[in-house]
Amino acid sequence: MIGSDGFKGWKVVLTASLLAVLLSIGIGLTSTKIDPTPKKEIKNLVNQVLEVLKDPKLKAPDKEEVRRQKLRSLVEQIFDLNDIAHRVLGRYNRRFNKKQFEEFKELFAKMLESIYLTRIENYSGEKVIFEDERMLSPTKVAVPTKIIKDGQEIPVEYRLLKRKKDGKWIGYDVVIEGVSLVKNYRSQFYQVLKKKDVSDLLAMMREKVKHLSKQKKSAKAKS
Repeated sequence: MIGSDGFKGWKVVLTASLLAVLLSIGIGLTSTKIDPTPKKEIKNLVNQVLEVLKDPKLKAPDKEEVRRQKLRSLVEQIFDLNDIAHRVLGRYNRRFNKKQFEEFKELFAKMLESIYLTRIENYSGEKVIFEDERMLSPTKVAVPTKIIKDGQEIPVEYRLLKRKKDGKWIGYDVVIEGVSLVKNYRSQFYQVLKKKDVSDLLAMMREKVKHLSKQKKSAKAKS
């Protein structure tokens, strides 16, 4: 069974998570001699996210797709979906041909989007505390944060990789309450691929995406 949420606490913190990762990449980078060049770019992205969320012209129901497309564009500047898709497939990457991998990536993106963008759109000013980042390797960094919501502290750690082709820091994983997004989904996909083939996994994902779409429409009808 492929879950849409992923792990404990996921729904609670995703509202503020994207804003936190946007901020976290650009804060305090010089303290550990990490290349500070993304700072201005990330701050600019944060401002753009806030502008999209606050823009009254984009709050109308008929502007939902326009709003979401703007947010998608910002997410794509931070997270490398191609890299994340390869990471969640792990050793099973080699079983996918190019066409199958592209479909997998598209379906996986839709699954994540059903969670991420809905929570981002409901952002209500949760407080984010940033802690000192630590180097995981010469090319990887972890940025721990805490989301303060209703008096509770929820640890969220963002992991970034320095991309070889241009030296830019790109997010490749999010760890919430000690559980990795990548490892969580990898575990789910491995369970399927151990017993079934690629076409079976893709079929399951198509059904999951349809189910999530129906849930969304149902929720809209009730609101």
